[in-house]
Amino acid sequence: MPAHAPAPRRGIRSTRSLTIIGTAALAVTAATLVPVFADDDNGLTLRPVADTTVTQVPQDGDTNVKTTLASCPALCDGNPRGRRDATLQFAVDKLPANATRVKAKLRVYAWHDFAARILARTVPGDLAAAGSPAQLAAVGSVQALDKVTKGYNEFDVSGSVQGNGTYTFALSQETYNTRVYWASRENSKDNLHPELVLSYETQAKPAPTKSTPSTALPPPPATKPTTAAPATTAPSPTKPATTAPATKPPATPTTAAPAPAGWRLVFSDDFTSGSIDRSKWNLRDGEGRSIDIGCNVDDPKNTFVSGGNLTLRALKQSSTCSSQSRQYTQSYLDTMGKASFKYGRFEIRAKSPNKPESSKGLWPAFWLRPDDGGNGEIDVTELPGGPGWHDKSTAAIFWDYTPVKQDTRIAIPGGGHPADGFHTYTTEWDAKSLKWYIDGKLVWTRDSTTTPWFDKAFNKPYNLRLNFQVGGWLGNPDASTRFPADFVVDYVKVYQH
Repeated sequence: MPAHAPAPRRGIRSTRSLTIIGTAALAVTAATLVPVFADDDNGLTLRPVADTTVTQVPQDGDTNVKTTLASCPALCDGNPRGRRDATLQFAVDKLPANATRVKAKLRVYAWHDFAARILARTVPGDLAAAGSPAQLAAVGSVQALDKVTKGYNEFDVSGSVQGNGTYTFALSQETYNTRVYWASRENSKDNLHPELVLSYETQAKPAPTKSTPSTALPPPPATKPTTAAPATTAPSPTKPATTAPATKPPATPTTAAPAPAGWRLVFSDDFTSGSIDRSKWNLRDGEGRSIDIGCNVDDPKNTFVSGGNLTLRALKQSSTCSSQSRQYTQSYLDTMGKASFKYGRFEIRAKSPNKPESSKGLWPAFWLRPDDGGNGEIDVTELPGGPGWHDKSTAAIFWDYTPVKQDTRIAIPGGGHPADGFHTYTTEWDAKSLKWYIDGKLVWTRDSTTTPWFDKAFNKPYNLRLNFQVGGWLGNPDASTRFPADFVVDYVKVYQH
């Protein structure tokens, strides 16, 4: 993001996924299923629907809408009746009926290291079922951590989450007689929010049903004949797989290229399988963030594979997410819990949707965030739309979101702009430097001489983020913004030495 631009309110494009396929936008007469076998890896990442601190201290007041949760033993900060338990309620409702070997991890963020032993208790039901120490003492399902670490702390709660239902988790502190603070669902930094990460296997695929939407999407560009796309694999019987909209823009087909000299390919998706590879990508669902105005949804109207491309589509349509009604839907993929990398060459070949006269408020990007949820961000490319923005790629790095950052806006080498066709955006990252390339030409470099916090920010594993947001600090759509808008990706590749 440009250095002269106003500071965004960011947990930028942050975290998590809910990988459940929705109903396709076009009426179909049949759906072709892609087989799913027992060793296929499916995943859900859920946010709490409610959380609070159960406290014995009247002075704490209403704890339902605070940005932090707290835990503390009965003797807390000198108060013999100072017990606090951090409680989080999750609604698990997207596990398919044929899910097996379900694994569940509760992840909660703490800002500091503490020599505190924490018990995670699972209570079937909502927050009211965990509203007192007596109720918690009766819980038999308990997981423990012997210390709290800065960043996300993980509790294996697989033994108590094996199917759909409402689950409340209570974090009770056994030792260290002062409060430990945890990030809540109301925290302004979206990348710190608690989450419940589920993985499972499926042995048979539920039969799909036909679905006809209330409105049909405009046809894809006439410059490219459309062909029926293979159906997206659907793990949920409530949201059957349907044929994805066909939208392959004019482009020269990409053939597999050898790895650049000195590099080996460690991650690749050419989007040729006909459906999103759920072993590589999470797809967020029902997520509304404070930094944009769209709902991240897992719906084949918004995210689909067709003709050898991945399309992230922004639509002007009403949707409810994070208890809010919004007027746009959008797409957000990440590799959290599936793939992360410390150093490498990160490359995407993609076509921006953003024309100067019709793209205000549209913002696709390919970027990286650290696994620990802490400081650091690497933006391989951001491609915001609208006059003054549509014609360049933004390369950026962040230390935090106050914001301490460095960025630059880069024209396409040789002329043109990101929406005139497919362009390749690359970032090479090693212990000494970060280098950005567009269409193979070096365009920007950062290292410890340009960036005082380089060594601290870029020395740990990062995961991939690929999203298309609507609105935000660069402005919201206006009457000229054209929907649907498609961010089309030919491939994503990661190389390492």
